[in-house]
Amino acid sequence: MKKAFSILAALLVTLNVFAAFNPEYSDYQFYNLQDFDTDMAYLEDALASASSDEEKAAILWRQARDVLTMTDEIDEEDKDARLAGYGQAQDLAQQSVDLVSTPDGYHWLSSAIGRIGQVNGPLNSLNKAEPMRDLIEIVQNDFNADMSDSWYVLGLLYNQLPGVISFGNDDYAISYMRRCIDTQDNVNRMNLTNYLELAQQLYERDWSASKRAKEADKMEAKYAKETVPTEKMKYYEGREGRDTKPFYSTVSIGQMSDGQEAAMICQYAMAVYASRSNPLPSDTEKYNEIVEFYNSIT
Repeated sequence: MKKAFSILAALLVTLNVFAAFNPEYSDYQFYNLQDFDTDMAYLEDALASASSDEEKAAILWRQARDVLTMTDEIDEEDKDARLAGYGQAQDLAQQSVDLVSTPDGYHWLSSAIGRIGQVNGPLNSLNKAEPMRDLIEIVQNDFNADMSDSWYVLGLLYNQLPGVISFGNDDYAISYMRRCIDTQDNVNRMNLTNYLELAQQLYERDWSASKRAKEADKMEAKYAKETVPTEKMKYYEGREGRDTKPFYSTVSIGQMSDGQEAAMICQYAMAVYASRSNPLPSDTEKYNEIVEFYNSIT
Protein backbone atom coordinates (compact mmCIF):
# COMPACT_ATOMS: atom_id res chain seq x y z
CA MET A 1 0.00 0.00 0.00
CA LYS A 2 2.79 2.39 0.90
CA LYS A 3 4.58 1.50 -2.32
CA ALA A 4 1.48 2.21 -4.39
CA PHE A 5 1.02 5.54 -2.62
CA SER A 6 4.66 6.49 -3.32
CA ILE A 7 4.26 5.64 -7.00
CA LEU A 8 1.06 7.71 -7.19
CA ALA A 9 2.74 10.66 -5.45
CA ALA A 10 5.70 10.51 -7.82
CA LEU A 11 3.35 10.39 -10.79
CA LEU A 12 1.45 13.44 -9.56
CA VAL A 13 4.71 15.38 -9.13
CA THR A 14 5.78 14.42 -12.66
CA LEU A 15 2.44 15.53 -14.11
CA ASN A 16 2.65 18.85 -12.28
CA VAL A 17 6.14 19.46 -13.66
CA PHE A 18 4.97 18.85 -17.21
CA ALA A 19 1.84 20.95 -16.66
CA ALA A 20 3.79 23.96 -15.41
CA PHE A 21 4.64 26.70 -17.88
CA ASN A 22 8.16 26.25 -19.27
CA PRO A 23 9.47 29.58 -20.66
CA GLU A 24 12.64 27.92 -21.98
CA TYR A 25 10.54 25.60 -24.14
CA SER A 26 8.61 28.55 -25.60
CA ASP A 27 11.78 30.56 -26.26
CA TYR A 28 13.37 27.54 -27.96
CA GLN A 29 10.38 27.19 -30.27
CA PHE A 30 10.53 30.90 -31.07
CA TYR A 31 14.26 31.55 -31.48
CA ASN A 32 15.83 28.21 -32.33
CA LEU A 33 13.11 26.55 -34.40
CA GLN A 34 11.01 29.59 -35.38
CA ASP A 35 7.99 27.30 -35.09
CA PHE A 36 5.52 30.00 -34.14
CA ASP A 37 2.40 27.87 -34.58
CA THR A 38 3.68 25.23 -32.15
CA ASP A 39 4.69 27.93 -29.71
CA MET A 40 1.28 29.63 -29.86
CA ALA A 41 -0.54 26.35 -29.28
CA TYR A 42 1.69 25.65 -26.30
CA LEU A 43 1.18 29.14 -24.88
CA GLU A 44 -2.61 28.93 -25.24
CA ASP A 45 -2.64 25.69 -23.24
CA ALA A 46 -0.25 27.14 -20.67
CA LEU A 47 -2.37 30.27 -20.23
CA ALA A 48 -5.45 28.20 -19.52
CA SER A 49 -3.69 26.48 -16.62
CA ALA A 50 -1.53 29.38 -15.38
CA SER A 51 -1.66 29.73 -11.61
CA SER A 52 -0.34 33.25 -11.02
CA ASP A 53 -0.38 36.73 -12.55
CA GLU A 54 3.40 36.51 -13.06
CA GLU A 55 3.01 33.35 -15.10
CA LYS A 56 0.10 34.76 -17.10
CA ALA A 57 2.07 37.93 -17.87
CA ALA A 58 5.07 35.89 -19.07
CA ILE A 59 2.80 33.86 -21.36
CA LEU A 60 0.94 36.88 -22.73
CA TRP A 61 4.00 38.83 -23.88
CA ARG A 62 5.30 35.69 -25.55
CA GLN A 63 1.99 35.39 -27.37
CA ALA A 64 2.39 39.02 -28.44
CA ARG A 65 5.87 38.15 -29.71
CA ASP A 66 4.51 35.26 -31.81
CA VAL A 67 1.57 37.20 -33.24
CA LEU A 68 3.75 40.19 -34.15
CA THR A 69 6.37 38.01 -35.84
CA MET A 70 3.78 36.03 -37.81
CA THR A 71 2.09 39.26 -38.86
CA ASP A 72 5.40 40.48 -40.26
CA GLU A 73 5.07 37.72 -42.88
CA ILE A 74 1.71 38.95 -44.19
CA ASP A 75 1.86 40.67 -47.57
CA GLU A 76 2.36 44.41 -47.13
CA GLU A 77 -0.53 45.05 -49.54
CA ASP A 78 -2.92 43.37 -47.11
CA LYS A 79 -3.10 46.37 -44.78
CA ASP A 80 -6.21 45.24 -42.92
CA ALA A 81 -4.73 41.87 -42.02
CA ARG A 82 -1.49 43.43 -40.85
CA LEU A 83 -3.31 46.00 -38.72
CA ALA A 84 -5.46 43.25 -37.20
CA GLY A 85 -2.38 41.17 -36.36
CA TYR A 86 -0.38 44.01 -34.88
CA GLY A 87 -3.46 45.17 -32.98
CA GLN A 88 -3.79 41.72 -31.46
CA ALA A 89 -0.11 41.77 -30.51
CA GLN A 90 -0.59 45.17 -28.86
CA ASP A 91 -3.60 43.90 -26.90
CA LEU A 92 -1.68 40.84 -25.67
CA ALA A 93 1.32 42.90 -24.61
CA GLN A 94 -0.94 45.42 -22.88
CA GLN A 95 -2.68 42.62 -20.99
CA SER A 96 0.74 41.38 -19.91
CA VAL A 97 1.93 44.68 -18.45
CA ASP A 98 -1.47 45.32 -16.89
CA LEU A 99 -1.05 42.10 -14.92
CA VAL A 100 2.64 42.49 -14.07
CA SER A 101 5.05 45.13 -15.32
CA THR A 102 8.03 43.47 -17.03
CA PRO A 103 10.67 44.77 -19.45
CA ASP A 104 9.69 42.16 -22.05
CA GLY A 105 6.05 43.17 -21.84
CA TYR A 106 6.89 46.82 -22.46
CA HIS A 107 9.33 45.92 -25.23
CA TRP A 108 6.75 43.98 -27.24
CA LEU A 109 4.10 46.61 -26.56
CA SER A 110 6.43 49.21 -28.02
CA SER A 111 7.19 47.01 -31.03
CA ALA A 112 3.50 46.43 -31.78
CA ILE A 113 2.71 50.15 -31.55
CA GLY A 114 5.56 50.89 -33.93
CA ARG A 115 4.38 48.32 -36.47
CA ILE A 116 0.87 49.82 -36.45
CA GLY A 117 2.38 53.23 -37.14
CA GLN A 118 4.39 51.85 -40.07
CA VAL A 119 1.32 50.27 -41.66
CA ASN A 120 -0.68 53.51 -41.34
CA GLY A 121 1.98 55.57 -43.09
CA PRO A 122 4.79 58.07 -42.38
CA LEU A 123 2.76 60.64 -40.44
CA ASN A 124 1.21 58.03 -38.18
CA SER A 125 4.61 56.43 -37.76
CA LEU A 126 5.95 59.77 -36.55
CA ASN A 127 3.11 60.05 -34.05
CA LYS A 128 3.92 56.59 -32.69
CA ALA A 129 7.64 57.28 -32.34
CA GLU A 130 7.52 59.12 -29.02
CA PRO A 131 5.20 56.59 -27.31
CA MET A 132 7.52 53.83 -28.54
CA ARG A 133 10.56 55.58 -27.13
CA ASP A 134 8.79 56.18 -23.82
CA LEU A 135 8.08 52.46 -23.46
CA ILE A 136 11.64 51.49 -24.35
CA GLU A 137 12.93 53.98 -21.79
CA ILE A 138 10.86 52.13 -19.19
CA VAL A 139 12.58 48.90 -20.27
CA GLN A 140 16.10 50.28 -20.16
CA ASN A 141 15.86 52.95 -17.45
CA ASP A 142 13.20 51.83 -14.98
CA PHE A 143 14.12 48.14 -15.16
CA ASN A 144 17.77 48.69 -16.14
CA ALA A 145 17.23 45.67 -18.40
CA ASP A 146 20.07 46.37 -20.85
CA MET A 147 17.96 44.45 -23.38
CA SER A 148 19.56 43.92 -26.78
CA ASP A 149 16.28 43.91 -28.73
CA SER A 150 15.24 47.21 -27.15
CA TRP A 151 18.56 48.83 -28.05
CA TYR A 152 17.84 47.65 -31.60
CA VAL A 153 14.45 49.39 -31.55
CA LEU A 154 16.07 52.63 -30.40
CA GLY A 155 18.74 52.24 -33.09
CA LEU A 156 16.04 52.00 -35.75
CA LEU A 157 14.00 54.87 -34.33
CA TYR A 158 16.89 57.31 -34.19
CA ASN A 159 18.11 56.26 -37.63
CA GLN A 160 14.79 56.38 -39.45
CA LEU A 161 13.24 59.49 -37.91
CA PRO A 162 14.01 62.97 -39.26
CA GLY A 163 16.10 65.11 -36.93
CA VAL A 164 14.36 68.39 -37.75
CA ILE A 165 10.77 67.55 -36.86
CA SER A 166 11.47 64.59 -34.58
CA PHE A 167 14.30 63.16 -32.45
CA GLY A 168 16.22 61.34 -35.18
CA ASN A 169 20.02 61.29 -34.83
CA ASP A 170 22.29 59.01 -36.88
CA ASP A 171 25.15 59.07 -34.36
CA TYR A 172 22.91 58.07 -31.46
CA ALA A 173 21.41 55.36 -33.64
CA ILE A 174 24.83 53.84 -34.30
CA SER A 175 25.72 53.90 -30.62
CA TYR A 176 22.46 52.14 -29.78
CA MET A 177 23.13 49.53 -32.47
CA ARG A 178 26.62 48.94 -31.08
CA ARG A 179 25.14 48.35 -27.63
CA CYS A 180 22.57 46.02 -29.19
CA ILE A 181 25.32 43.89 -30.70
CA ASP A 182 27.37 43.88 -27.52
CA THR A 183 24.43 42.59 -25.45
CA GLN A 184 22.90 40.13 -27.94
CA ASP A 185 22.43 36.39 -27.41
CA ASN A 186 25.13 34.74 -29.50
CA VAL A 187 24.32 31.21 -28.35
CA ASN A 188 20.77 30.78 -29.63
CA ARG A 189 20.70 33.42 -32.35
CA MET A 190 22.90 34.36 -35.32
CA ASN A 191 21.88 38.02 -35.05
CA LEU A 192 22.48 38.63 -38.75
CA THR A 193 19.81 41.36 -38.78
CA ASN A 194 21.73 43.28 -36.12
CA TYR A 195 25.00 43.08 -38.02
CA LEU A 196 23.43 44.17 -41.30
CA GLU A 197 21.64 47.12 -39.70
CA LEU A 198 24.83 48.44 -38.08
CA ALA A 199 26.84 47.94 -41.27
CA GLN A 200 24.27 49.84 -43.33
CA GLN A 201 24.07 52.70 -40.84
CA LEU A 202 27.85 53.05 -40.75
CA TYR A 203 28.14 53.01 -44.53
CA GLU A 204 25.47 55.69 -44.84
CA ARG A 205 27.17 57.92 -42.25
CA ASP A 206 30.52 57.58 -44.05
CA TRP A 207 32.94 59.10 -41.53
CA SER A 208 36.66 58.92 -42.22
CA ALA A 209 39.02 57.34 -39.72
CA SER A 210 40.28 60.75 -38.57
CA LYS A 211 36.76 62.09 -38.02
CA ARG A 212 35.81 58.94 -36.13
CA ALA A 213 38.81 59.36 -33.84
CA LYS A 214 37.95 63.01 -33.07
CA GLU A 215 34.25 62.35 -32.52
CA ALA A 216 34.90 59.29 -30.37
CA ASP A 217 37.14 61.34 -28.07
CA LYS A 218 34.27 63.81 -27.62
CA MET A 219 31.85 60.97 -26.86
CA GLU A 220 34.12 59.48 -24.20
CA ALA A 221 33.56 62.32 -21.72
CA LYS A 222 29.81 62.38 -22.31
CA TYR A 223 29.58 58.61 -21.89
CA ALA A 224 31.38 58.79 -18.57
CA LYS A 225 29.21 61.67 -17.35
CA GLU A 226 25.74 60.25 -18.09
CA THR A 227 24.06 57.86 -15.65
CA VAL A 228 20.63 57.25 -17.21
CA PRO A 229 21.06 54.20 -19.49
CA THR A 230 19.30 55.54 -22.59
CA GLU A 231 21.23 58.81 -22.34
CA LYS A 232 24.54 57.12 -21.58
CA MET A 233 24.24 54.74 -24.53
CA LYS A 234 23.86 57.64 -26.97
CA TYR A 235 27.65 57.91 -26.63
CA TYR A 236 28.46 54.19 -26.38
CA GLU A 237 30.41 54.31 -29.64
CA GLY A 238 33.11 56.40 -27.96
CA ARG A 239 33.09 54.79 -24.52
CA GLU A 240 36.88 54.44 -24.65
CA GLY A 241 37.48 57.27 -27.08
CA ARG A 242 39.33 56.56 -30.28
CA ASP A 243 40.71 53.38 -28.68
CA THR A 244 37.28 51.73 -28.49
CA LYS A 245 37.58 48.33 -30.17
CA PRO A 246 34.60 46.24 -31.36
CA PHE A 247 34.78 42.53 -30.51
CA TYR A 248 34.86 41.57 -34.19
CA SER A 249 37.86 43.81 -34.95
CA THR A 250 41.60 43.74 -34.31
CA VAL A 251 41.89 47.51 -34.62
CA SER A 252 40.17 50.38 -32.80
CA ILE A 253 37.44 52.54 -34.29
CA GLY A 254 39.87 55.45 -34.65
CA GLN A 255 41.97 53.42 -37.09
CA MET A 256 39.34 52.69 -39.70
CA SER A 257 36.60 54.50 -41.57
CA ASP A 258 32.87 53.84 -41.34
CA GLY A 259 32.98 52.14 -44.73
CA GLN A 260 35.85 49.88 -43.73
CA GLU A 261 34.07 48.82 -40.56
CA ALA A 262 30.84 48.20 -42.47
CA ALA A 263 32.68 45.75 -44.73
CA MET A 264 34.34 44.14 -41.71
CA ILE A 265 30.98 43.61 -40.01
CA CYS A 266 29.63 41.93 -43.14
CA GLN A 267 32.64 39.62 -43.28
CA TYR A 268 32.16 38.71 -39.63
CA ALA A 269 28.43 38.06 -40.11
CA MET A 270 29.12 35.85 -43.12
CA ALA A 271 31.62 33.87 -41.05
CA VAL A 272 29.02 33.44 -38.28
CA TYR A 273 26.57 32.06 -40.82
CA ALA A 274 29.16 29.70 -42.31
CA SER A 275 29.99 28.33 -38.85
CA ARG A 276 26.44 27.13 -38.18
CA SER A 277 25.02 23.87 -39.46
CA ASN A 278 21.41 23.63 -40.66
CA PRO A 279 20.61 27.36 -40.69
CA LEU A 280 16.98 28.40 -40.64
CA PRO A 281 15.47 29.75 -43.90
CA SER A 282 15.21 33.23 -42.35
CA ASP A 283 18.94 33.15 -41.55
CA THR A 284 19.78 32.15 -45.12
CA GLU A 285 17.60 34.96 -46.45
CA LYS A 286 19.34 37.51 -44.21
CA TYR A 287 22.76 36.07 -45.13
CA ASN A 288 21.99 36.62 -48.82
CA GLU A 289 21.07 40.24 -48.06
CA ILE A 290 24.41 40.70 -46.29
CA VAL A 291 26.32 39.20 -49.23
CA GLU A 292 24.48 41.50 -51.64
CA PHE A 293 25.20 44.57 -49.49
CA TYR A 294 28.85 43.57 -49.01
CA ASN A 295 29.34 43.15 -52.75
CA SER A 296 27.79 46.55 -53.36
CA ILE A 297 30.24 48.38 -51.09
CA THR A 298 33.47 46.54 -51.90
